[in-house]
Amino acid sequence: MVSRNMSACLMFAVTLLILKQQQANAQGPIAIVRSILQNNVVGAPVVHKVTQWDFDPEVSQKRRAQFYELHGYRAEKLIERLGLGIDGHAEERLQQQRARDAGKLGGQMYP
Repeated sequence: MVSRNMSACLMFAVTLLILKQQQANAQGPIAIVRSILQNNVVGAPVVHKVTQWDFDPEVSQKRRAQFYELHGYRAEKLIERLGLGIDGHAEERLQQQRARDAGKLGGQMYP
């Protein structure tokens, strides 16, 4: 009984979908089949478009050196700058953090 109701609902939904598509496309059932195949099976033409990229593997070495110079190894300088905030009170926060962390090394207390 349940499967009969499910199949009836499915057939009704497919019929509505086809009618809706047919109203949108006044070209007939061939356009509906083409649309269903293109959008669900084959894929949009954009998916199959071939692109070309200019790629230079040597650029990464230069950019890595620039990144280390600007942000430090593993971005330690960048993380520190972000932790100080961007509201113009970075120097005040830096002094507070240095006072708070005096005598500590890596989160551990040393005498």
